Amino acid sequence: MACRVACRVQNGGGMLLFLLLLAQAAAPQPAPPAPDPLRLLARLAARDPPVLELQAAAAREADRSTPDPSALAARRRLAAWLPTLSVEAKADRQSYRVVGLQTSGEVDYLRSSPGASIQVRATWDLGELVAARTEPAAASAAAARARHREEAVRRATLLLFERRRLQALLALDPPAEPVALAQLELELARATAELTALTGNAFQLRSDP
Repeated sequence: MACRVACRVQNGGGMLLFLLLLAQAAAPQPAPPAPDPLRLLARLAARDPPVLELQAAAAREADRSTPDPSALAARRRLAAWLPTLSVEAKADRQSYRVVGLQTSGEVDYLRSSPGASIQVRATWDLGELVAARTEPAAASAAAARARHREEAVRRATLLLFERRRLQALLALDPPAEPVALAQLELELARATAELTALTGNAFQLRSDP
């Protein structure tokens, strides 16, 4: 009789423990704590190249795509030291006939005097040494080149921080809908591709582990 009571108690205790474990497993698990925004931004900044380095790479890439007008003006001044050569060649033939009477008798002869000349002339345009005629156009091209460089630097800076914003948004508050999540991922990929092209692959080379 005592054995039956003990077995029932043991069976009841085991069933109770099983139910407690089952209820604990079925209970919703607490969500992991969200990462600290400041620490997250610091980690993202540490993974990317420095901002000044990317800006310098974007400026170099912009300058590489457009010729330097100051170099063209310098070559124009050097060209002013070279003379303009002109060559003139002349060939003429003069002849006259003499008919008459002389003391020795009647004369009738033809005198011919052919001639040829070559003239070489060298001229310099020294005004080009002081101010080349192409300088106004070169100054305008230099200003346009500087604006193109500044726009490239500004665009690279915007893309860098837009990329970090998308990364932080995906880490801190990712969309629950798959479509919205896919849109954010595509925007991040687009910003990365544009920044890589704008800096001449400098961003991709420094970002890859």
